[in-house]
Amino acid sequence: AASPASLFTSHLYLLTRNKKMAHQSQPSSLSPSPSPQSALLPNELWIRSFSYLDETDLFRLAVTNRNFLSMSSSDSLWENHCRRLWRGKVNVRRFYKKDTTATSMHIVRGDEDGNTSNDGRVPFCIELTQQFQNNNNHHRPPPNNNHNNELPPINMGGSTIHHTPTSWKESYILSLLDSRRRLLSRSELVHYQWKLIYDGVPSRMGLRKFNANGQYWSPYMGMCDWV
Repeated sequence: AASPASLFTSHLYLLTRNKKMAHQSQPSSLSPSPSPQSALLPNELWIRSFSYLDETDLFRLAVTNRNFLSMSSSDSLWENHCRRLWRGKVNVRRFYKKDTTATSMHIVRGDEDGNTSNDGRVPFCIELTQQFQNNNNHHRPPPNNNHNNELPPINMGGSTIHHTPTSWKESYILSLLDSRRRLLSRSELVHYQWKLIYDGVPSRMGLRKFNANGQYWSPYMGMCDWV
């Protein structure tokens, strides 16, 4: 079965297959109006029914028409998917939706009624994916081992990408894109503590913390640099 990441890539292709489509005020690849069937039920009931779908089905649904794109992008749906995707993971607060407190995630009031400004589109994610296309293909190494087109970490401070998601769908997608990076940045190196392993044997010195300049002191090798 296709993964959510691959479905998102397909979703981006449908929305950006023509450069003119990407710059139009409305996504031309979608039907201009909801189908007669979708008009028979209020948005709240549609969104409740969409809660039984997984991320892959929601991405498929989003390309049918603009009304389904908006409803399938509801925060009440994607916050739950973010919770499941991020369960047991650290440093995920950097992907939290705008106006969300640092201690809890909450749903914007009125979201299940469809009364929000979220139209379902994710232009920042599309632009990011287009800018770092090499990062979308795990099986194709960068030419000549040149990592200049490697996606930088998101919201990690320093010279990284800074963007506050405006919807939980965008939060979900950004975390997926970030997870596909192949290089460790300096900002991440100094942010975490590390267990060093030498020739398959963990160091007995415990967790190490790198300095802001990317160095740490080893009792065996002296001052060491991250390469």
